[in-house]
Amino acid sequence: MLRRVCERRLNFAAPALRGHEWLAYEIEGDGPGPALCVMAGMHVNEVAGILATRWLIRLFRHLPFRGRISILPIVDPPALPGRCQHLCPIDNKNINFCFPGRADGTFSEALADALLQDWAGQADLLIDLHGGDLCEVVAPFMVVQCSGDSALDQANLALARAFHPAVIVFLPQVHMAAAGRSCTGRAIKRQRAVFAEAGANGLLDDASVAFHVDGVCRAAAQLGMIDSSALAASPSPAEPVIADSYHWLAAETEGWCDYFVQAGERVQAGQVLAQISDDLERPRQRLLAPQDGIVLWRDTHPLVSPNAALFGIGGVASWPEDRP
Repeated sequence: MLRRVCERRLNFAAPALRGHEWLAYEIEGDGPGPALCVMAGMHVNEVAGILATRWLIRLFRHLPFRGRISILPIVDPPALPGRCQHLCPIDNKNINFCFPGRADGTFSEALADALLQDWAGQADLLIDLHGGDLCEVVAPFMVVQCSGDSALDQANLALARAFHPAVIVFLPQVHMAAAGRSCTGRAIKRQRAVFAEAGANGLLDDASVAFHVDGVCRAAAQLGMIDSSALAASPSPAEPVIADSYHWLAAETEGWCDYFVQAGERVQAGQVLAQISDDLERPRQRLLAPQDGIVLWRDTHPLVSPNAALFGIGGVASWPEDRP
């Protein structure tokens, strides 16, 4: 059975969003069921997540399922002409850290609000696909916001495990006190959401695309949208490491950066992760691991400037016994 895909043009009422339009794709299942929203392209160079949405449209046209799925491949269309990294060119803000947003705010703030209140307002689950902007390599991992609501938190952690990640970053509840990721905005509303990362350097690789696609399908099965028997069998995954903090390490100076660790690598507190030096190879800065943990992502360009984000480290207080 080939289902019809409805192309829905989204126009939002917020003053900052007038004159802009977003294209979403909606597919109705075989009967009543949950509503799932999947978005990508918040950073337009994170192409693994964007391609995953195309694969998902194709899959859900053929796969038996219940309920409704809405897919938004490009969250930030204004960034496309210049292939802007991280920041929306309209207001020079990172939409990724604007949730839950404000209807009367700037473009990025108003868009964050519209996505949560309008497009995904009634969704049973929001999945946000990210990973691998230009000059960045990202280990496959998930982010879940701790809300303090035990039932919601356990449900979100179970949905994150559906992606079979090596690491889940369980953001401390304090993150809800300020604008943040989409999963944080949804946690404030006591709604389910997970945030997926996988990709590298603005390039496509099959493993990262499959991480997103397979994870969405398994999460949909957990919701009861898909019979698990309809999904391809996969080996039982190892229990993911739970990181309970997220550290960003930035350059304090300009220079040439030599990186000593890779994304996905386990590190110890105080370990030298990279060194920035001048043209005569004189050291200017050493970047040290702030605590035991895992390298979630790192920059890949050797030429760095002050304040450039170079590493994301997931802090780990305790390790599963089966992990080295």
